[in-house]
Amino acid sequence: MRLASGTVLGLAAVVSSPALWQGLNGELPLDVTLTRYLVAVLVVWAALSVFRALVGDAPRPQLDEPVAPPVLDDPGSAPEPLR
Repeated sequence: MRLASGTVLGLAAVVSSPALWQGLNGELPLDVTLTRYLVAVLVVWAALSVFRALVGDAPRPQLDEPVAPPVLDDPGSAPEPLR
């Protein structure tokens, strides 16, 4: 999980939304607001990284053997394409 991904930054904004709201209203100093947001970014990033490590990626279907197209012995005996 990237630290600057949209998911991490968005969830950190949601987690720190009370501090961001107070910072926009002038009730909280800007440095405290940004510090709380950056701490939330680190916490969300760590939580999502641990979650991804526990859950893992989605399984991908694996083919037993590769499927090759049929080989035609006589090119003139190929069926006409559908129209």
